Amino acid sequence: MLSLLLVVALGSPSAHGEPLNSEPGADNEVTLPWPALGVADSMTLLGANTAQEFSLPVAAGLTPVRLRGLIHAPVDFGPGFVEITDGAGRFLATVDLPEVTPQQAVVPFDVDIAATQVAESTVRLSFTVRQPGIDAEQRCGLGESVEISDLSMLFAGTEAAPTTIAEFFPPVLQRLTIYTPIEADDSEAQAVLTLASAVARTYGTQNPAITVVKQTRGATPPPAPQFTRAVVVESGDAGIALVNSNQPDVFLRVTGRGGQLSDQASLMVNQLQSLAQGPTVRVEQPGSDAGPQTDEFTFEELNLSGEASVLRTADLTVGVDRAALGADRVDGMTVNLKAAHTPVADLDTATVMVSVNGQAVYSAPLSSSGEVDATFDVPGEVLRQRIGMEFALTYSPRQLCNPMIAPLTFQLDPQSTVTVRRGGPTPGGFDAVPSALSPEFLVAMDGTSPDQLDYATQVVADIARLTSMPLTPRVVAVNDAADAETGALIVANASTLQQTSLRPPVGGESAAVQVDLPEALRADIPNGLGSIQVFADASRDRTVVLVSTSGAWSLLDPLFGYIDAQPDNWSSLQGNVLAAGEGGTVTNLTVGVEDAEPPVAQDAQGWPVWVAIAGVVVLGLLLVAITLLTRHRKRQLGASSEPSVSKTS
Repeated sequence: MLSLLLVVALGSPSAHGEPLNSEPGADNEVTLPWPALGVADSMTLLGANTAQEFSLPVAAGLTPVRLRGLIHAPVDFGPGFVEITDGAGRFLATVDLPEVTPQQAVVPFDVDIAATQVAESTVRLSFTVRQPGIDAEQRCGLGESVEISDLSMLFAGTEAAPTTIAEFFPPVLQRLTIYTPIEADDSEAQAVLTLASAVARTYGTQNPAITVVKQTRGATPPPAPQFTRAVVVESGDAGIALVNSNQPDVFLRVTGRGGQLSDQASLMVNQLQSLAQGPTVRVEQPGSDAGPQTDEFTFEELNLSGEASVLRTADLTVGVDRAALGADRVDGMTVNLKAAHTPVADLDTATVMVSVNGQAVYSAPLSSSGEVDATFDVPGEVLRQRIGMEFALTYSPRQLCNPMIAPLTFQLDPQSTVTVRRGGPTPGGFDAVPSALSPEFLVAMDGTSPDQLDYATQVVADIARLTSMPLTPRVVAVNDAADAETGALIVANASTLQQTSLRPPVGGESAAVQVDLPEALRADIPNGLGSIQVFADASRDRTVVLVSTSGAWSLLDPLFGYIDAQPDNWSSLQGNVLAAGEGGTVTNLTVGVEDAEPPVAQDAQGWPVWVAIAGVVVLGLLLVAITLLTRHRKRQLGASSEPSVSKTS
């Protein structure tokens, strides 16, 4: 139940703010690729006269004027074109279908869309393939498709500065910089992490960079360029204030004492900043939209909906965050699928096959009843952080090709249900989050680096953008986080961790690195390792995310750069360890037994031996790479060194 008490000071905002600091091109133009707008930059259009619509955010002060991209040679289409219209049905432009020749395998296009209508900071574009009429005998059986990729949009103008708190976080955000005092206390750190989690979750696939910069308490941050924002978080009288409203150097100041400081961020956590239509607001009572714990959810509650038309074959895909299924662990689920479809005539054939994350779990023919009411089980081992449900549909009418043939329509019923089974082993590995940290988790930093809050913020943002559910960090001391039974993010050096009861996959102090195998592997690695690890703390039945180094904290920089460079960021990581030595070569690997699957016919007593061998081989490759880099560098300096490796039980 959401309960949020606000005190708002209303202002008289101007209709248009002053332009923000920018470096625009000629005539104040800027080009943004679709991924920067939170939308995939490619699409596949199937069949003629079937529209696909996309909604794209538009920043205040900007006007979309041109659409650019690549159109690929079509499959089974004859001469024709792609028609582009806006959300109101207004014609904007056409793109010719290229001929199927080697010279036109991929053809760039650049079309004028300046006539499009922007409503509520959003532009809607619809794409439809048009082609001349074809003979009836050629109408059926074609796999008509055309791909459009590398989409970008040219905007005219310059982003306007916000005039109210409601306008501060824009439709398009590329970077958020949070400024906090050099000597930030726990309440200030917790507010930073809470704000970062909320912003990352809100912007999702736009993937804005969120970083923390330390500054002198009370200082003013530098002006932020367009598509970026600056927020100052520090102790003071509780409230949120828009400073330098309607000016290029505008920023947001979030203040409070103790728990009041994080309370102010609940405005963003609950995505209610649109209510703050003035320059200041104070949250008197934080709210939460967390409802009662339940094991049964309707498709409507999980926002699972969809409809598909099929003639021959078609696919319908829906999905839900695992964290949306509640805070307790999920070890499987039972689905009661209800759907309506066009009744299938006696001599026609139609089928549906349901897969969850690529694993088939149900299939059946569609009948003349026009209804599906089926119950099937989904085992826990196929569940991931994103649970994707794919419906593969087929429809083969008995009639010969003629203009009267119509496709079959299949529609999910919102009253379908998902019933989850609770339990299962303690999750470990990068795929364990965000659900293993939902809804609340602990954050601890040992203070051995001034950049620890920035590291923690980057991890929290990377995890939070994977889910639509709020994640609430709570800052505590390292020992408290290490001994707790709640999921935790710990940022600490190897020396600090040696004083705790934690046993991460890769540990050790200084150059001495220890790998947690059934028979421990220890190695002497000059200048240490930096690592990000996600492991099962089985003795406390919880998951721990560990950011640590046995050398300089700069060893972590390549790791965060590696995550940012992955196509799906954190979701692209495998196993449970991401590590790099002084050479900066990043290795993503699995250490220990928690993420491995035992062979079906393997003797139980022999299994740990195979795990140990696999772990030694993988770690050995990493150690060899680091050793070679170290030797090479030392030879360049006229020195030589031989790292020693020993294996102990």
